[in-house]
Amino acid sequence: MRNAPLKKPTPIFRLLLTWLLMSGLTMISMLSGDVFDTKEIATPIGFISVGILMLTTLFKCRLLLLDFLELRHVAPQWRRGFFFAIFIITAMVLATYVLAFGI
Repeated sequence: MRNAPLKKPTPIFRLLLTWLLMSGLTMISMLSGDVFDTKEIATPIGFISVGILMLTTLFKCRLLLLDFLELRHVAPQWRRGFFFAIFIITAMVLATYVLAFGI
């Protein structure tokens, strides 16, 4: 007996899955950024926390570009260009943190 070919997910299912992933990544960002910390004096978060924040932001931007802005269906040059721009922006934020607070 032959296996039936896998069906492509519907666009609504893909958008719902993307939304759920982005919600989960937002929770990871909030936890790593010490959002729920109730200290009186604000202190800078650690380099690892900023790295986690930037990685989750990078992945969320990728999901947003591919699924909600529908870059999944355009030429690869456009996708690479947008991903490169997002990567440069997150690298600049990370470099600014390192210059401001050190590692």
